[in-house]
Amino acid sequence: MLDKKPIDNFLPMRFKAGGTVKQFSKPCIKCGNVLQASQMQGTVRLIDDHIALAAEALCPKCSTRFGVACVIDNEKRVRRVALPAFLFGWYLRLLPLQPGEMNASVSDTLSGGRPTEPAPQPIIAAPPPAVDYPRAHTSLGQYQGKPIPSYIIVAGREIPFDRIALDGRYDAGEYLLDSCLIYKTR
Repeated sequence: MLDKKPIDNFLPMRFKAGGTVKQFSKPCIKCGNVLQASQMQGTVRLIDDHIALAAEALCPKCSTRFGVACVIDNEKRVRRVALPAFLFGWYLRLLPLQPGEMNASVSDTLSGGRPTEPAPQPIIAAPPPAVDYPRAHTSLGQYQGKPIPSYIIVAGREIPFDRIALDGRYDAGEYLLDSCLIYKTR
């Protein structure tokens, strides 16, 4: 089970689609003072393409303690979770770590629990060789001055454009074109 840590230990956190949440704040439920992630203890997890957060906040102005339980989607919309924060946090801490997810409890240091080095990354096999798939003649727009074909042809099937991946990572069932364009069957 993961330990509770200051929320800022988990940030920034990147969505699978590439967006990043760099900071988190919440107003105090009593006085309205805005609390930053460093003033909240709990856990943050990446579940599918959502960031789940459960924490206990302590307002330095009025000393009020309150729970924070929410989910942030990949468009950075924050939605409240109906479970109490302590119960949601317990659930999140019980979930197994996903590949690439940072475990803040492993990298504690004397400097306030902040990680000094990144968590070990999973060993990834060498990427498959680049394939130049046949491209559609129609484009959806441009990225870095090059057209984005609306689809590619793989094994005689048209595979539509899905997204841009700045890091070039893609999952099973997805196809990479020009080291950043991801195509996926729907």
